Amino acid sequence: MSILKLKKADCKNCYKCIRNCPVKAIEVKDHQAQIIERDCILCGNCILVCPQDAKEVRNDLEIVKNLVRGEQDVIASVAPSFIANYNVSTFEEFKDMLKKLGFSDAYETAEGAFLVKSEYEKLIAKNTGKAIISSCCPTVVKLIQKHHPNTLENLAPVLSPMQAHSKLIKNAYPNAKVVFIGPCISKKDESENYPGLVDMVLTFDEMNHWLEEEDIHIVNGEDTASSKYLSRFFPMAGGIIKTMDTNTDYKYISVDGIDNCITALNEIEEGNLENCFIEMSACNGSCINGPAKGKSKFNIINAQMKVTEVALNKEDSSDYNLNTDINLYNEFKMEHTVYLPPSKSEIVAILKKMGKNSIEDELNCGTCGYSTCREKAIAVYFGKAEISMCLPYMRSKAESFSDKIINATPNAILTVDMDLRIQQINKAACNIFRISKSEDIIGVPVSRIMDEFDFVNIISKEENRISKNVYLAEYEKYIDEILVYDKNSQVIICIMQDITKKQIKRERILASKNNAKNITDKILEKQMGIVHEIASLLGETTAETQVALNELKNTMFEEED
Repeated sequence: MSILKLKKADCKNCYKCIRNCPVKAIEVKDHQAQIIERDCILCGNCILVCPQDAKEVRNDLEIVKNLVRGEQDVIASVAPSFIANYNVSTFEEFKDMLKKLGFSDAYETAEGAFLVKSEYEKLIAKNTGKAIISSCCPTVVKLIQKHHPNTLENLAPVLSPMQAHSKLIKNAYPNAKVVFIGPCISKKDESENYPGLVDMVLTFDEMNHWLEEEDIHIVNGEDTASSKYLSRFFPMAGGIIKTMDTNTDYKYISVDGIDNCITALNEIEEGNLENCFIEMSACNGSCINGPAKGKSKFNIINAQMKVTEVALNKEDSSDYNLNTDINLYNEFKMEHTVYLPPSKSEIVAILKKMGKNSIEDELNCGTCGYSTCREKAIAVYFGKAEISMCLPYMRSKAESFSDKIINATPNAILTVDMDLRIQQINKAACNIFRISKSEDIIGVPVSRIMDEFDFVNIISKEENRISKNVYLAEYEKYIDEILVYDKNSQVIICIMQDITKKQIKRERILASKNNAKNITDKILEKQMGIVHEIASLLGETTAETQVALNELKNTMFEEED
């Protein structure tokens, strides 16, 4: 089961984990970051820098709980950095807390550190002349095995303090289970690679969860007569060297921080370092600043002070008195993966796909997580990265596509910022305002080309949209205007449709209609006059006819009579 993994739901394409991964052991597929286990050195940087908390370490707490509930004794090996991460003054206080959780006993891993430093002293005494690298930090060991195999012969062939301490405990308690507790996630991998030594590893993060579940609180007591040992200096930068008896024929160098370790390994590969013992720690400040140190209340300076308080007795700089006859030899194997690099033409082809057609286009901005555009192209070749990770290219592409759409639309578009300065204007708008080049008007107050009242109005009223018809007298243009206020981006978008021809045509039609109406009114008036005349004439004729008929009727009746 993987020790470190990324949660898909929370990854937001920020590439911060890639930027901070010293060996680029993170690949992006379908816009989702994934750990490349064959290259990962478990430094924990991706956990520390992830803004979305999308990285998680395998939790082994339930397994340890089951061990504690079992019939076998479970003994804790506690990393000496505990003093820098818990509000305690002595190891006895921490041990009492562990016993409340069910551990049968607990010892300091500093005992194993004493055994290891003794082996380092023996190696240096042989005076081989070559540079010797400490083997305490499993992340440094992985870095050498996977990425700097040429320095493998310089790695001290000695077990780590955790492994040495486990051997010491199991010699005394053959049937016991050993659980290492510390601030390091790579210790989980180390325990799996050396079965039979450490049975399980808990980080301080996991320990804190357990303490919260059991509602156990550490009470800081008085450090009365607690013994102090030099080997408790191990978790500090330079702490290993501080515990050793030095050899005048050798130089002693302390290197902490993964980038500094890589630099030192490069120098060793170039043959620039000889006759020296190099203490290497992947974490800045060494183990007191481990990636899984829990809810530490102490910064790195205070942590160093706390380690110093328990590590050194000013009157008597004593150390552990332990059997150093235990076999601590360790043979480290190469885990290097060989990648056949792409050809120059293949790199150039990938660069062109990213819009890098010349050296000038290679900005080397690092936003994708890679130092240079060519490193990114190589990562694309190996399937570790996607072309879309190049943010300047994608932004340029999006802006180009957006510009094409904006310039292709027949509507006039311009955007104005909160200072009422023009940020963008398309060709259609330039035509309306008789502007030859859009560059000439960018950054200029909008009042230079049109009334700014509507822009001020939409901001002051905090309305999202205003629609109106406007006549631009200076340009003899009629326009339909829509103003949209985008509060998130703090811009006002003005969309205008030139309706001048339509308006002129409408006015002509309206004038024609008015003229036709006037003509119609005159015709109607004339017609009505004629009707009235006809009616008048018809009225007189009808009356005369009626009189004549009446006379004729009367005459006929008179003749009959």
